[in-house]
Amino acid sequence: MSSVLTEDLGPRGRQRVRIATWISLAAVAAIIAFAIYRFAATGNLAPELYQQFIDFDEGWPQFVIAGLGNTIKAALIAMVFATAIGFILALARIAQNGVLRVLARVYIDVFRSIPLLILILFGFFGIQQFVDISQLTGLIIGLTLYNSAVLAEIFRAGILSLSKGQSEAASSLGMTYWQSMQLVILPQAVRRMIPAIVAQLATLTKDTSLGFIIGYEEALRRAGALAQAPPSNQLQAFIFAGILYFIVIFALSRLARYLELRSRKRYGAARIEGAPGMEDIDALSEEVDIEEAELAEPTPVISA
Repeated sequence: MSSVLTEDLGPRGRQRVRIATWISLAAVAAIIAFAIYRFAATGNLAPELYQQFIDFDEGWPQFVIAGLGNTIKAALIAMVFATAIGFILALARIAQNGVLRVLARVYIDVFRSIPLLILILFGFFGIQQFVDISQLTGLIIGLTLYNSAVLAEIFRAGILSLSKGQSEAASSLGMTYWQSMQLVILPQAVRRMIPAIVAQLATLTKDTSLGFIIGYEEALRRAGALAQAPPSNQLQAFIFAGILYFIVIFALSRLARYLELRSRKRYGAARIEGAPGMEDIDALSEEVDIEEAELAEPTPVISA
């Protein structure tokens, strides 16, 4: 697959890429081997430090896994609110009314630019000055403010990825702007945006780990509490929490990748162009681009 600004690599270029790849893999393997060596040298591979993570009779694994349940609960609730608000913001962002466009852009630019940790602190400690709220509510508010701004740009990009012929055809049939949006544009755009929404849900799930700063009992905080009990194995506890996060995030990432590839094959959907704050969406699209290119390569015919 050629690019507009670059040409496909020739035989020498592909050879250099292969050599660089093997060198990089060797370097990564060396780093991993050194890390394992240091773990063993410092006693961090001792079996007793890992025993409690598989001892379900004591209840410690259930304790951390229940924290993962709290993580998923916060992520799903925040995603529902962020999706609804982001969808409204996207429509306002492309509306014909100039005031709506300005207000939506201000919201998006402000909350996409503020660090998520600050929004979570504000969502809990700031609002708690006026009304008593739980840690879960504070975490959801912070996640919703940030992710609604990011999702608004995802939705807008999905809508704008449709060809202008769609809206022109609707207009030629006598539809108003909002009728064409409701009956023609949005049904197609929503299908294109589903993979990006799932990918953003994976990112949001990772971000829930910041809830430990306000005392929310998610997987990371419970892993920290687990490390306080004998034996003192804080590093191992966080590794255990990291494995749980990896399982959930990897599953969501693979689902997003599958949906993106399926969307392109079934509907001929184009990739959604990213914007600041949408790096995971860009990575998903690039990964699917590579897979599409590999599938499109003809199988070489070997003659006798």
